[in-house]
Amino acid sequence: MTALETDVVIVGVGSVGSMASWQFASRGQRVIGVDRFSIPGPFSAYAGESRLFRKVYAEGGHYTPLLQRSQDLWRDLEKISGTRLLNTTGAVTIYDEHNPRLASLLAAGKENGLDYEFLRGDEARTKYAEHVIRDTDVTIFDPEGGYLKSERAVTAALVEATRLGAKFLGNRKAHSVEPYGDRYIVRTDQEEIIASRVIISQGNGAGAVCKELGVHLSVLPQILTWFPVVDPAAFCREDMPVFLRRAEEDGRSDKAQFYGFPSADGWTVKVVASIFLDEVESMEKPPTWDPQHLDTIRAWVREFIPGLIPDPVRVATCADGHLPDTTALFGGVPGMDGVVVAAGFSGHGFKMASALGAIAADLLLDGTTATDVSFMNPARFLGPDTRLTSLALS
Repeated sequence: MTALETDVVIVGVGSVGSMASWQFASRGQRVIGVDRFSIPGPFSAYAGESRLFRKVYAEGGHYTPLLQRSQDLWRDLEKISGTRLLNTTGAVTIYDEHNPRLASLLAAGKENGLDYEFLRGDEARTKYAEHVIRDTDVTIFDPEGGYLKSERAVTAALVEATRLGAKFLGNRKAHSVEPYGDRYIVRTDQEEIIASRVIISQGNGAGAVCKELGVHLSVLPQILTWFPVVDPAAFCREDMPVFLRRAEEDGRSDKAQFYGFPSADGWTVKVVASIFLDEVESMEKPPTWDPQHLDTIRAWVREFIPGLIPDPVRVATCADGHLPDTTALFGGVPGMDGVVVAAGFSGHGFKMASALGAIAADLLLDGTTATDVSFMNPARFLGPDTRLTSLALS
């Protein structure tokens, strides 16, 4: 079997892995990235054109420094690639007034000094005429929100990393990371790669490493949908914000949870239900699904966005890896200095991927980082004295 040597091995070259490749290569490191699919590939969590970016973040204000660093790095990658990646359209969140997530969303804005606008009633209906705003609804507008061109961003990072000397090996399966003297050896089904530092960022393929870290990763496929517009002028404006809606008030039998993006092609709007197919073991064999699965998002579009024709003209499948506490595993592996894991972002990772790649480089090259990621400690599901010496990756 072929043996290769490098400074850094990146196992999984998707959302985080592509950004880590760019960051390590930009800091003069020799990089080899390996992935079970092609690089870039069709089955990653970044598939489907676009992902939301928000600064006023309901998941908590502790994400704010991470989001700020990500925003800065997306702009850096835009300059390097000459490509627009982060479209700052603003983001409007529409909640019913009793939604339990409303308080955490507002607190994230207030506690971090972020700008936002709170509207309801006729003011909200005037500003967000594309949406049905009920008397019981409130809207929160985040002016720094928008959307990332996810597939384009990954490709831009890979192109820059390649220009800087990184090598990528697709369509092979990584089996393990094991000690090799004072370094590590990553064993794949086609070669062995020896390096001082390893990043494990397998996305929805990280089930084995999550198991090693004491937690189950649920791989949940999601169907992305694009709906045609009735009047293109209403949805093709540059100032139309991305949107999130959660209608969770008592009495609804189908608590509406969906998000969407302004038209990118001039005639459709991407609207995605926050509902998932049954858990799968792997995306190596993409799941089949019944067309009736789309009935719910059709009904929500019909009820809440009447300017769209409620029959999708395009669909795509992606899958995220979800953890029980919806918080990722990110950081060093106990007992394995020189190994960082990034897994289980539960559908929230892409907006932060540029910073995560940089922080991985901070941790492995400098031994520390100025961006607090301690709340994602990969050891939190293990016993306090657990130390690992190797990791299974498949």
